[in-house]
Amino acid sequence: MATIAHNLSRLLPRALFSWAQPKWHLLCELWELYISQGGSIGRDLELSCWVINKPLGQKKVCVPARSFREFRRIVRFGTNPNDLVFHWINMIDDCEVLYDIGAANGHEALSTHSLHGCHTVFVEMFTPSIESILKGVVLATRSSSVPSNFDVVAAACDREDRYAKVHLHNPPVAGGTYNSFDNLEAYCRGGRQGEKVWASQWSHSVSIDSLHQLHGLPKPTHVKMDIDGFEDRAINGATATLESRHVRSWIIEINPGREATVHKAMEAAGYCDIAHFVHYEEIDDCEDHLFVRNDLAEDYKKRLKEVRLKLYGDSPK
Repeated sequence: MATIAHNLSRLLPRALFSWAQPKWHLLCELWELYISQGGSIGRDLELSCWVINKPLGQKKVCVPARSFREFRRIVRFGTNPNDLVFHWINMIDDCEVLYDIGAANGHEALSTHSLHGCHTVFVEMFTPSIESILKGVVLATRSSSVPSNFDVVAAACDREDRYAKVHLHNPPVAGGTYNSFDNLEAYCRGGRQGEKVWASQWSHSVSIDSLHQLHGLPKPTHVKMDIDGFEDRAINGATATLESRHVRSWIIEINPGREATVHKAMEAAGYCDIAHFVHYEEIDDCEDHLFVRNDLAEDYKKRLKEVRLKLYGDSPK
């Protein structure tokens, strides 16, 4: 389909191509959802958004899609056989409390809850994403879940609790993930000092330790983190959590320049790196790393192999 579209694009007038291109992309994603995955999409009048029903292993996940970007992310979730986050979500049937740090629209944490029924904590600073998460929680509670299974924390994750500005490098539209908290120089790829800022808002920040020590949330048994280069600061704010060894596994997107800090903290607390996934082989970019408590490492390696076989029929190369 991609080849056909590319050839046609060379024949069409520019204005016609610009009109047709987004419609073609939408058609491709709908084909993937309905035909390849056996899912569906419908309009929820009460929530004023589109809702995707998508098979996830033996269960279906029901999540909102409030923009094409959210829709595409949800449809493509799980289609890459090397996606370590997707493997991890399917394998952690021992998950009791999940912290999703940098939750975006929340579809990964909602999928984890759908599969395992865990208490789910979303930490996200982008206001449009918070609305998507809240709509997702409503969809979950319409079925078998109860509201007390969810905590939605509208905040950045940092080494300490404080107030500072969130800078939006994309329009305030659902699906945006390019946002910075306070210090633009602290982010990946040399910082974001030269990036356009559409708007800014004041926001609270929390540390992983303060979530359960100060604010009374349950301690996590599993942590997922994707915060674009702020992961070293977030790990510095998780000292007590690491020392307690209550967390069984951490899956962390690590950006260039943050590897040493994260690995040193994990190893010192008795966690080992059992798997990783490189996002883009051709460039020096972020990687997902799965850190598991040393006493559980062999069991988790076995689980990872089994879930890969179950999902794809063979271990990814």
